[in-house]
Amino acid sequence: MSTPVLAGAVLATGTAPHAEAAGVVERRTAEQLDVALGRVVRCSMTALADAVDDDAPVETDSLLTAVVALDPGEWTAHWFVSDWGDEFTPRSARVADGARWSSTTGRSSKGTHPWVLFERAGGTSVIVAPAWSGNWLVTASVGPDGRATVRAGISDWKFSRRLSASRPFRAPEVYVASGSDRWQAAAALAEAVGHHVVPANPWTDSVPAAWNHWWPYEDAEIDEATFLDNVVVAESLGLDVSTLDAGWFGVADASSFWEKVRGDWHLENTERFPRGLASLGESVRERGTAMGIWIEAEAVGVDAELNRLRPEILARREDDPPAFPIDASDPGWLGYVCMGSPAGRDHVRASIERLLDRTGARWIKLDFNLDPGAGCSRTDHGHDAGDGLYEHYRGLYAVLDAVRSSRPELLVESCSSGGLRIDLGILSHLHCSFLSDPDWTEFQLQLLWGASQMLPALAILHFSESQWRTYHPLQNYEPDEQALPAFDTAMRAVLLHRFAVSYKLRGFSPELRARLAEHVAMYSEHAAPLIADRAVIRPLTAQPLREYPDCATAQPRSTSARSGSYSGRPVSKRTSPTE
Repeated sequence: MSTPVLAGAVLATGTAPHAEAAGVVERRTAEQLDVALGRVVRCSMTALADAVDDDAPVETDSLLTAVVALDPGEWTAHWFVSDWGDEFTPRSARVADGARWSSTTGRSSKGTHPWVLFERAGGTSVIVAPAWSGNWLVTASVGPDGRATVRAGISDWKFSRRLSASRPFRAPEVYVASGSDRWQAAAALAEAVGHHVVPANPWTDSVPAAWNHWWPYEDAEIDEATFLDNVVVAESLGLDVSTLDAGWFGVADASSFWEKVRGDWHLENTERFPRGLASLGESVRERGTAMGIWIEAEAVGVDAELNRLRPEILARREDDPPAFPIDASDPGWLGYVCMGSPAGRDHVRASIERLLDRTGARWIKLDFNLDPGAGCSRTDHGHDAGDGLYEHYRGLYAVLDAVRSSRPELLVESCSSGGLRIDLGILSHLHCSFLSDPDWTEFQLQLLWGASQMLPALAILHFSESQWRTYHPLQNYEPDEQALPAFDTAMRAVLLHRFAVSYKLRGFSPELRARLAEHVAMYSEHAAPLIADRAVIRPLTAQPLREYPDCATAQPRSTSARSGSYSGRPVSKRTSPTE
């Protein structure tokens, strides 16, 4: 196999001894992906210890996947930092020896997004994107000749792996893209993700538009009647899916708080939904839309019955508890099901499949709202103390594949406190990622600009500017028929990717309903076919930046949603863009 060719960089491939672990060799391979817009390579690494006895394994913490030698020259790194409600915030710096970009929260894009672009003076650009949902690492070292080498893969932070003759290690993949400038490199990566990474089926390719109940109602004000009243309006507007978010599970208690009882997916809150979820799903379909449903299948709340019923599957870290534990009275409890455990994987898969069977849902929103940190260190789960988080995510990926395989007409959405687990690893096993919890229009434009540097339109989902039940200084929008231009701006800002809204639809005036129906029709007729054809989004301006309340760096509120567009006609494997 010939070595893949990149612009501005050379990849290390082949077999070589591990730099530190005696008896271990690393076998690196690189697959050139078929794209029209630039060059993209999928990098893999397997660490082997064929001569190491199983009774005396070699332990190492350094198992990076990709080694990329950048061409000589002056290079600048660009990346995005991230936190709740603050995803895709840009940063840049000259590449210097010892530079590091990483996540140590246990979620791929909590802290920093797993994407670093290296831009050489004169234009050539190289993107390095670890395809991993847990802790990852990208480093740069500069040799005596001034040439930079970039290494990328799983983080060495509180991670270790024991290797022996019967136990190789398959490292997370890393994608490397290059182009004549940063825009071509980014477009090439997004094209590759659309054609070679994200799975698809006829339902996902129909690009359904959705209504989600969450922001105007949360769990406190949602019930069966309220949900179904909104479903009737959603259908009349041309929306395809009605999604019931958190609030449906737990004991029959209208005052229960979703976060504390998450994990009790076997219970239905019949105080809110007296006829149960099976009946609700039937009622949604009778009213003309598909059913969507939310679950945080990995997580466990402090008051969940699951803590008592299945303690053997829970993630724990007794030897090195988090600095800020979820439950101060039990600091080793991590608040999630360890999917490095076979029993944990079986439990999560059964929870998801039972929910889909009960509701008949064709869209499932998979959320994850906590930081696993270094992950589970139990040694009775089938993993070692040092690789629990690695095995957790391998287990999650396997469950997602099994669920999709058994339900070929299901759309699986990833959400994680908004956009804190956006990466090419999880997107290899589901269909789209939610960008952020907040969604006011200026912030949406910041998010879209950043997300489009790695994802095609088909893999991006976000709400238009929502009605929020709770307080946020910049999330205070109330749709008004007297201010239709503002409503139009909010809609147009989300028409370039998968489209969803979160409003009190039943309270919309006839004028607002008619206007929303126009936007849904425009999306379905004009945008959806391009999105389904794996179109990429090319920026037309510098990145719009959100406001920061009471901050000297606050940006002015804009009045236009024109921050990006499709790059000419839809881009497929065989089509070049028309500027």
